[in-house]
Amino acid sequence: MIERVEVTATSHATEDLEKVGEAIANVLGFEELEDIEVTEVKGHHGNPILYLRLVLRGKKAKEAAKNILKKMDDFDFELLKRDLEQRSEGSKLYLRFDKQRAYLGELSMSGGSDVVRVVIVFKRKVTPELLEQLRAS
Repeated sequence: MIERVEVTATSHATEDLEKVGEAIANVLGFEELEDIEVTEVKGHHGNPILYLRLVLRGKKAKEAAKNILKKMDDFDFELLKRDLEQRSEGSKLYLRFDKQRAYLGELSMSGGSDVVRVVIVFKRKVTPELLEQLRAS
């Protein structure tokens, strides 16, 4: 059902890298994360930015996708299904969650730029029924 889950986030110079990692773990519903790739890049004004990336496959990917859909409140989940054409492309589902709220343990979809980005890649086209099935499992 799930091929992989890709997660990215940025940590600006004013942020605590560990807290950004905790925000990612909270989004995925895991206590701890392994294998987060951290790359240092330069911002528009030359400021250092850390780019965090994690790819999950197999059982971990399915577990993360289920956790995300189950943790979403009913309003966000219904909004996701309604706007699925704008949030998906073929077998890929694109989600953005507020990074600050994720750190606090809340899963809230966001259109802003300070987010935890999640791409869930399914083994078939994303449909509302598929999301319902995964959330209920």
